[in-house]
Amino acid sequence: MLARTHIALGLIAALFTATFIGASYFESSFDAVTLLIIVVAALLPDLDMGTSSLAGKFGIFKANHIQKIWLVVLMILGILTTFYLKDTPVFYGVLFILILCGLFSKDFAKKSYHVLRNFVQGMVGIGFVAAAYYYRQPPLLGIGTVLLLLLFSKHRGLSHSILFVIITYAIVRSISTFYGYKDYSLLFGVTVLSHVVGDMFTKAGVMLLYPFSQKRIKLPYTIKTGGKLENIIFFLACLGVFRLIKLL
Repeated sequence: MLARTHIALGLIAALFTATFIGASYFESSFDAVTLLIIVVAALLPDLDMGTSSLAGKFGIFKANHIQKIWLVVLMILGILTTFYLKDTPVFYGVLFILILCGLFSKDFAKKSYHVLRNFVQGMVGIGFVAAAYYYRQPPLLGIGTVLLLLLFSKHRGLSHSILFVIITYAIVRSISTFYGYKDYSLLFGVTVLSHVVGDMFTKAGVMLLYPFSQKRIKLPYTIKTGGKLENIIFFLACLGVFRLIKLL
């Protein structure tokens, strides 16, 4: 499913939960902090996919920016090669290599983007783990561990399992308990679960019972990602969100 649909379904799930147990999660009818938490929870499972909306936040440069920078570097190298190597035996060889690098600049940019993004996510994860140890902040260990695990997880594997829902619930609960913040653990867990259930409507399915089973589970009726039916679901979910907000 697309990110927007996951967010809409996450809002439906979270608002329904808040309505069912009372609107104590919300400072007003709908506050920004709660909204941000729901959006993060709705997109978190796709952090195992480097091209997802949330994963892209770890990318310092976009692929097209990397390509432009690379082409500028190649152009400068081409000018320098012409000035300093024109009368040498290696001139045409170096020029040929530079041209090849330019032709494959798009592929280079894509791979560089993923490497850079994964590196940043890894460093952030390690940073959380180090901070947890150095400053004796146990909840940070959970955040760092999740960031690192999702770097090596198969898409729709760990992050789309019941185990992941439990893990994220426990981490958010620990943050609330340790720091004395409002407890968003139930709202967070329900929203993550809505993402998993949403992807069960797609043909690829999810590894719901990971790591005990890597079998992909999907519902009997599936929809095409970004298709007309998903657009209808998104529209209906948005209507449901506005309706539930009025009930808070």
